[in-house]
Amino acid sequence: MSSVNESTQYQFSFSISSETGENDGGFVLTAGAGVTDEIALGIAKAFNSQPWPAGVVNPMTVTKQDMEYRVYTTNLTLSPPTFT
Repeated sequence: MSSVNESTQYQFSFSISSETGENDGGFVLTAGAGVTDEIALGIAKAFNSQPWPAGVVNPMTVTKQDMEYRVYTTNLTLSPPTFT
């Protein structure tokens, strides 16, 4: 028997560039963990508002992904086995 599940993810990406080099990073937070649009946008805004040293560029972006996916169970007693 299959079931439909839904999930919302917020993917944060950033790159800190200066005269000494560049560092990239990122992380994912989910609505299931209590993150909302307001929280996600606030994190990106707070990161971008930090007082960085002169010459340092630090853009952070956030992408919201609403996903719907189907999960199937298996029946291994049938020949051939099936997903249901």
